[in-house]
Amino acid sequence: MKRLLPLVLLFALAPAADARADDALPLCAEPDASGLPEDPDADPARRLETLARWEQEGPTTTQKLRMGALYRLGRKHPAALLDADLKKARELLEGAALDGDLTAMASLAELELAHGDPMSGMVWAQLYAHYAQIRSPSRQRTYQADLIRRAFAALPSDQRTDDKVTGSVMAVLERSGPRIEAGFAGQGNDADTTGPRCRPLSEAFPTELVSSKRVRLSGGHNTVRRHGLNQPGMALFRVHVAPSGEVSQALVVESLPGPVAGEALKASVLRLRFNAVADDAPTRTVLLPMIYDDHSVRIRN
Repeated sequence: MKRLLPLVLLFALAPAADARADDALPLCAEPDASGLPEDPDADPARRLETLARWEQEGPTTTQKLRMGALYRLGRKHPAALLDADLKKARELLEGAALDGDLTAMASLAELELAHGDPMSGMVWAQLYAHYAQIRSPSRQRTYQADLIRRAFAALPSDQRTDDKVTGSVMAVLERSGPRIEAGFAGQGNDADTTGPRCRPLSEAFPTELVSSKRVRLSGGHNTVRRHGLNQPGMALFRVHVAPSGEVSQALVVESLPGPVAGEALKASVLRLRFNAVADDAPTRTVLLPMIYDDHSVRIRN
């Protein structure tokens, strides 16, 4: 029997903020949480209105990822809001990936692997691993390694395939590398709010994880068995943090390779603790990716 399995938190992102904001500006309004597309308990009509507004206004990078994830998993997404639409998912996720969103790169890899294009899946898997190591280096890269392993398993094992993968990855880097790098540099400006300039809530009330970044899987082997969590996975959560530092809500934004990771990891996210702030502070929101590490595979440097 495997030992109790840890998770790895890669990073927590505060709400997208204007990097030029200063203390003289008024605080931004707290985001409206009543129509979040990922909230299965919210009114479906309000959630669809939110998506329609994003499409009309032109989605930000993060919104492209959020919409693409809903279309990729369809009714299997924990939000169960939309029917699967691979064309829309691919378009949205590729836009987010080329804007520098790491999760979107992994999402594209999973989409292509699941739907019969292992070469494209491998290219995006390699790009994801490449940029993830640059942006968030970590020894705990089990999901990255498993993604690449699965892509290799779906391709012919020969030099011709290796050369094609290398050539395709280099072509993307040459063609789109500058755009991806620019996206990394501008991620602090990917705001969900519109209107006059204001001071982001994340500046006035920063959010810092006080729990260990390596935590035990809530429920242990019972969770593994109940959800069929039989391979490394990653889930991106939208986490709402109360002034006390407790997690008041955790919504699955994306779950990789499929919906199981998000469902199985949610209880662990709800147990996390962040720094406390003033009692009258608004609810803070962060995007938090969590990796399920079963020690089954590693990337060798």
